[in-house]
Amino acid sequence: MICAGVWIGLPAGAVNAETLRVGMPLPGQIPFFWRDDSGRYQGIYADTLRAVAAETGIEFEFIALSQARLRRHFIGQEIDIEVGVSTNLVEPEPLQQASLYSRPFGIANEVIIYSPELSFPVFILNDLKGIRVATVRGTAVPDSLIREDFSNAWQIAQRVHRGWNKIGLMKEAIAIHYQRDEHLNYQISLPYSSNPVHIRLHRSRQPFLAQINQSLKLLEERGTLDQIVCKYLCGQPATE
Repeated sequence: MICAGVWIGLPAGAVNAETLRVGMPLPGQIPFFWRDDSGRYQGIYADTLRAVAAETGIEFEFIALSQARLRRHFIGQEIDIEVGVSTNLVEPEPLQQASLYSRPFGIANEVIIYSPELSFPVFILNDLKGIRVATVRGTAVPDSLIREDFSNAWQIAQRVHRGWNKIGLMKEAIAIHYQRDEHLNYQISLPYSSNPVHIRLHRSRQPFLAQINQSLKLLEERGTLDQIVCKYLCGQPATE
C-alpha cells in the first residue's frame, strides 16, 4: 500500500503548480525521515523540504515506499525526489541516467554495527571482505561484501541485536537511535564513510533544480539547516 501526505508551498516563485512527489523509505529512518502516529512526516529531511517549500513555493507530496520500490518508482518517473542521497556510491546505470542532484545540504556517517561477542574490532570495510553483511535492499554497498538484503535498517538492527546476523551496515544516527531509544544491544564502529547528502531530482523535473539549490544556499547561510539538524540530534530522543 502506498501512503501519502501533502503540504503546500507558498504560491510566489514556484516554477509551476505541479507537485513534486517525494519518496520516503519505509518504515522510516529516525532521525532523518519517518511518519509519526498522527500521520505527519517528521525528521531532518522532512523539515529541510518544508523549509525549501517555504522559500520557493514548490509543492511536495510525501509517498511512503520500501527502499527497493522507491528506487524503481524513481526510475519509472512515479516519484520525483529522493532525499539524503550520496553521490559517492556506485549505482545502477538506469538510476544514474534518471538522476540530477542538488547542492549538498548535510553529512551522513555510515557505520558498521556488530554483535558484542565478536572479538575483533570492526572499523573499516576492508575488514569485512568476503564476510556476509546485512544490508538494506536497494542501497549501494561495495562489491567486496557478501550482502544479505533486508527491507530496512530497523530489521537489520533487530537481527544483529538478537544474534541472527553478526554484522550490518547503516547510517550512524539511525544506529545510535536504535541502540539508545530502542535498547538494542550491539556495537557501533567508527564511521567508515562520511558522505555529503543531496536531494536527488528526476531529470524530467530539471526546471526545479535551480530554485531548490538557491533555497538550500540561503538556508545554509542563515543557519537554518544547522538548526534543523540540532532539533533532532541535540535535544530529546525522537518518538515514533
